[in-house]
Amino acid sequence: MLWIGPLAGAILFSRGGLLGAFVGSLLGGWVERRIREERLRARGARHSPRWHANPLADAYRTLGVKPSASDEEVKRAYREKAKSCHPDILRSQGASERKIAESTEKMAKVNAAWTAISKERNI
Repeated sequence: MLWIGPLAGAILFSRGGLLGAFVGSLLGGWVERRIREERLRARGARHSPRWHANPLADAYRTLGVKPSASDEEVKRAYREKAKSCHPDILRSQGASERKIAESTEKMAKVNAAWTAISKERNI
């Protein structure tokens, strides 16, 4: 895929000189990024890797707290999320198997977020 930028630059250089080559390279690079992101999305990736610069921010977002929250607020948020999506609680309430499977996935994300935050903060 790295041929789109130089090819566009070469074509526009013959038409518009150095400025055309510069614009063509920029446009080609933009097209290459878009194609790469579309291929990642088609394979099931939610976002391209450059979007996940800070996985700890995702953990805070999962628990619904700000990074500046106190340790007690983080613990409280974790317990509330765990109670609301724990599969055993839903099973005792008579939820469908689909709901239980969804809550199992959500609970795994909540537990992963709690693990990351508690390791970072030494809670």
